[in-house]
Amino acid sequence: MVTLQKMEIRPSDILLDRVLNPTDDPIVGSTTAAHVIESCGVIPDIFCQACLSSDPLLLETIAEGMDAIYMFGGFVYSLGGAVSPEGRYHSEHEDDDCLAPLARFIYDRFELFVYPYAITAIRDRNTREVRIGRFD
Repeated sequence: MVTLQKMEIRPSDILLDRVLNPTDDPIVGSTTAAHVIESCGVIPDIFCQACLSSDPLLLETIAEGMDAIYMFGGFVYSLGGAVSPEGRYHSEHEDDDCLAPLARFIYDRFELFVYPYAITAIRDRNTREVRIGRFD
């Protein structure tokens, strides 16, 4: 008997630079890599597709592309807040905890951060401009 194991490879696995738990958060680090990747869902794939189809390649065209692919909000309903230089999300609501990213994905000069609760941020590493939304 021959046992073959199925392995799925998505375009985002090949085209994006992926770093799991980029801020070395102990809570994120206490889970498995497979769980972190699963928690990110299809958000990296949406980002990858938007980057590949954006012309010109700008933060705004990537955000619009992600919204068009997702079709259920995303950056249309901006969450506000800020992303620290290392990638932590700080809500504009003072009662909310700071969130460490589950993962960071990079395409060209653009970073995608995926946080718990499907909170998502994209940042232009040159201008530091950020878009924050939710892709749940």
